This record gives sequence, structure tokens and C-alpha cells, in this order.
Amino acid sequence: MTVAELPSTRHHQEKEMTILQCNWPAEFAKVISCMTCTTTDCCKLLRDQHENVPQPGYIGARYATSKVLLVGQNPGVDTIGLAARDRVYTAALWQLAENPSAAAYVSLCTIMEDFVPSWPVHGSYFPLREWGITLQDIAYCNAVRCRSIRNSPPSTRQTNNCISTHFRRWLDILKPRAVVFIGKWASDQCRTVTDELSIPSAFMNRQRSLSGFERYRNRQEVVARVKKALA
Repeated sequence: MTVAELPSTRHHQEKEMTILQCNWPAEFAKVISCMTCTTTDCCKLLRDQHENVPQPGYIGARYATSKVLLVGQNPGVDTIGLAARDRVYTAALWQLAENPSAAAYVSLCTIMEDFVPSWPVHGSYFPLREWGITLQDIAYCNAVRCRSIRNSPPSTRQTNNCISTHFRRWLDILKPRAVVFIGKWASDQCRTVTDELSIPSAFMNRQRSLSGFERYRNRQEVVARVKKALA
């Protein structure tokens, strides 16, 4: 089933007209069901048959108008105050993996449109207002789609597997005008790929030792790079 066959509510008609043509239910299900890495060969991998499953990402209904892709490190665990909403989100992931239909995909998108703004990383490191766009104008994914034990950086094997299997493919499908890495780790792991494809990129510096002025300057640099790519 293609995007053109999604349910025809006003919101999702807009999604049909603007998002790049792709069988997104199948693409999301492919990520959720990915078993390339195992806990045997990736010691830091956090994976089970309950809440710790691969997370594809988010694609805004108007992504094709801006083609700005934000890329984080990997999904976090034990986010204070978000456990209940995370369970709803995870249930939607499982539904899509088991039944990669347009309806399951739309249900997941609806949940994420409400859930993503509550993520701490969204409030601190998504400079959407400065870009003059909203959440629905961007796409978001992580360099590594699985959680890791105690939120540790993913292992080299896990990182290489995910970048070669999923990140490169999503770049080919999404064809972003600009990529913004949320943190230096994501930039260090993925920058070679974006450079190879001549995609402009920048990273939001999450280093805790930065002064307020340094954080402001970094944010303004990222905003300027993205605005230049969008011009």
C-alpha cells in the first residue's frame, strides 16, 4: 500500500500530497522488526518483546516542504514522567510491526504528533521556531534505532549495523536538504554518510559544560545553516 492510499481525512490528505511517495507502513515495520543486532553480539543492546523495540522515527505531514531531517543518538530509557505515554507509543509500534497497514501507520503518526513535543530533546534542541517551521515540517530519526543498556552509547557493531541498514536507506528515501544532528555523537557517527551524499549538516552541541553564551552561539549557527539550505 502506498502513501496515496492512506485514509482521506483532511490532515492525512495533506500528508498524501506532500510526503515523498513511499510505502511508509512497510518501511516502519521493517525497522521495528529488525533483528540485525542481537544481545549476543551487541552487549549494550536493550531489546525485548515488550517495550524495548527498534524505533523508526517520525515524519511530519509537511516534511516535503522543508526536507529538514533531525538525527539523534538512539532512543533513551527511563525518561521521567513519560513512562505511561511511552507504553502507548510502544503498543502502536507493535501494532504496525504485526500489521503494516495504512491505518496502523496513521495511528502511530497521530500518537507521535502528540508525544514528540513532550520529549526533553524536542524542547531543548529542536529550533523549529527560529527556522519558521513546525514539527510537522520535519522528520526525525536516530542514528541507532534501538535503546542501549543504562543509556550508554551504542556499541560500534550496533552503530555500524544501524547506519548501513537503516540510516543510509532513509537518506535515500527522504532526500533531505539539511540534516541537523542532535549531539556530537550522532554527528561523529553519521557525518561521513551525509558528506558523501553532499547533504549540508550541522550539530546541536549538547555538551553540559557549555556556557549559556556558547549554547546560544551554537544554536544560532545551526539555525543559519538550515536557513541557508532552505533558501
